Amino acid sequence: MRAAQPPGPAPARRALAAVYVAGSGSAFGTQMTSLALPWLVLERTGSAPQAGLLFAVSVLPMALLGFVGGEVIERFGARRTMVVADFAQAGAIAAVPVLAAVDRLSFPLLLAIVAVIGVLGVPYFAAQRDLATELAGPDPKALMRANSVLEGCFNVAALAGPAVAGVLIATLGAERVLWFDAATYALSGLLLWWFVPRTWRTEPPPSPQQEQHTTTAHTGVLAGVRAVRGDDFLRRVMVSTVSFGFLLRVLMLALPLLAFDRFGGDAKVGGLLLSGFGAGAIVGAAISYLIGSRLSPALVFGLSAFQLVVPWWVLLFDVPVPVLVAALAVSGAALPLSNAPFFSILATRFAADIRAKVIQAVMTISNIAGPLGFLAGGMAIGRFGVTTTLLVLATLSTLAAVNLVVALRRLGPGALTSVQEVTAVAR
Repeated sequence: MRAAQPPGPAPARRALAAVYVAGSGSAFGTQMTSLALPWLVLERTGSAPQAGLLFAVSVLPMALLGFVGGEVIERFGARRTMVVADFAQAGAIAAVPVLAAVDRLSFPLLLAIVAVIGVLGVPYFAAQRDLATELAGPDPKALMRANSVLEGCFNVAALAGPAVAGVLIATLGAERVLWFDAATYALSGLLLWWFVPRTWRTEPPPSPQQEQHTTTAHTGVLAGVRAVRGDDFLRRVMVSTVSFGFLLRVLMLALPLLAFDRFGGDAKVGGLLLSGFGAGAIVGAAISYLIGSRLSPALVFGLSAFQLVVPWWVLLFDVPVPVLVAALAVSGAALPLSNAPFFSILATRFAADIRAKVIQAVMTISNIAGPLGFLAGGMAIGRFGVTTTLLVLATLSTLAAVNLVVALRRLGPGALTSVQEVTAVAR
């Protein structure tokens, strides 16, 4: 474990603020790149299959190398991992317009660059959460507030990034927009390099509970997986996490089809439904920050599971569009309200030498079923219709929420009290 004198409150706050701003910049750049690169392919080739292949290559590294990310963070540290990834991604993205300007940008070379960008992004999210934990300290409620800010940064970028990229692409062209994307990564790397000290740990020595987890072998690429498998709480909660990852993809596919089927093919309704969910996520991040110092992470985590899924039952009924948008906004707000306390629980449950690997393992496992959700959702809607698919979706998600609350009972006596509060509220 790295050792140094703990920072004072002011330096720690400045460093944490730098992590927030850097996270916003890198997330914004990622969202802009996700539109600019496929658009560039369409401009140059007009081939939708090639654009689809580009997208597949961009997400493939997480599926193939996800568990390696924790090993990288352990070896090089969260700060260094993020700084190197930011600067390297800035260079890789900037290479695209440079190669295009000299007419050397072939499609296979573009695929190789996108693959490199994807590989660099594998450990980034887990490193960000690990670094925020170092800076925020061991208090679960402080960690929840820090994770809430990071959730807000991501959700704002997810909503605004593609919109800004679309406007800039229309006025400047995809190639020039990539320069803006590269600049966001470079700025993120500079902020982390300049304002975040190289080494410090603010957490105290491992607690007895963490020492119990420390007995597990912490070496190797799959150390995080072994820790998840050996933890009664995580082993059960991951069933719900994977289920939600799968079912949310089905929901995202079902919403435009719901608008098409129930509202006469009105694309504006489809856009409103998706925007309502995204806007709710931004509001949820703000709420999560405000209640982070008042409620225990376990309580918020349990309540948010029901908040996520109960509004899905509204989608089954023939109600006005504003009601559907409001229901989806409530559901979307539950995402940061669940993610922030969940990562706070993970940060305090595991010692520093295994924490990043556990976070990386949880992220990788959670995303495994995601692509299958799009495939299964399309097949189910095509065969059974939107309403029947949404009924199955609501039922399965409710069962996943119940399982999550049962899993929370295994957190220990302190968490048990909160779970009992969750059960009382749910009733």
